Amino acid sequence: MLSRDEVLKIAKLARLTLTEEEIAFYQKQLTRVLGHIQDLNQVPTSNETFVQHVPIDAEPFREDKAEPFANHEGLMGNAPAVENNCFLLPTIVEHS
Repeated sequence: MLSRDEVLKIAKLARLTLTEEEIAFYQKQLTRVLGHIQDLNQVPTSNETFVQHVPIDAEPFREDKAEPFANHEGLMGNAPAVENNCFLLPTIVEHS
């Protein structure tokens, strides 16, 4: 089972604040999800082939083109920090 600290770490990465009840709930739920993934990893797939073609009835890709975003203010309003109308991200790697 996932530990309480692991659930809190995941919640922090997702910027979630959890109650004690939610921590216990997500410990069980996330442990179940990881258990299903472990079950899937046990399925023998060495003799299986990968799909090497796209089905005829597959949806066509849309044209890849830049389009203006309709609600820029709303998007920026959800950001934890904004500077010069851009997302402000924390420094991850420091230069020495």
